[in-house]
Amino acid sequence: MKQVIGVFSPPSPHWVGDGFPVRSLFSYDTHGQQVSPLLLLDYARPTQFAPASRPRGVGAHPHRGFET
Repeated sequence: MKQVIGVFSPPSPHWVGDGFPVRSLFSYDTHGQQVSPLLLLDYARPTQFAPASRPRGVGAHPHRGFET
């Protein structure tokens, strides 16, 4: 059986690229030794964006295209 290492508050919300604000449910900065680098869990609340002249989004990054 796994041992619970603690109960933590999520880090502050942050922007992913210029695409959308998210809240990560755990931080690799503080839990990198206990969490797989392939496990990603973010919450992106519904957000309305006004039309723009260029697409919003995220450029190349290690997990681009993964379902997160």
